[in-house]
Amino acid sequence: MHATSPLVVRSAAHVRAALFASAALVAPAAAAHKALFVVRHAEKASSTDPDTPLAGQGEDRAQRLASLLRNAGVTHVFVSDKKRTRQTAQVLVDQRGLAAPVVLPAADPGKLVEQLRAAPPDAVILVVGHSDTIPAILKGLGVKDAVTIREDQYGRVFLVTADFRLVELAY
Repeated sequence: MHATSPLVVRSAAHVRAALFASAALVAPAAAAHKALFVVRHAEKASSTDPDTPLAGQGEDRAQRLASLLRNAGVTHVFVSDKKRTRQTAQVLVDQRGLAAPVVLPAADPGKLVEQLRAAPPDAVILVVGHSDTIPAILKGLGVKDAVTIREDQYGRVFLVTADFRLVELAY
């Protein structure tokens, strides 16, 4: 594997191993967060409505995301101001009894990056964004790997390590 290529993990059973491996890559003093998961919202019902909810397939994917992350220890959730991001995160929020997600404008990923940088070092964070905001969020955090998400692409989870490397999961 090339040093700048993200590791792709295709099984929920490997999430714990990926977290352990990412923690071993960095010194604890470098950590801005314990773990940061960044995902695109699940499948949307309409491609023309700017605030469309999830489609049925997207609701199923939100359930799979909650299953994937149920034992990851998520403590904080950030979403955009669009229904589909809130719906994607809500299953996990409900299952884990988490506080309501922090809602920030989709049009300003810089605000989200500021919030993420201010998170406590023991935070395990889920961010639900959009295909056109996730690359800017990752870059704003200092991730060197370039990420492109096609409009028809769902199911990728980017685990950002404490030293801002990427581990890519699929669900």
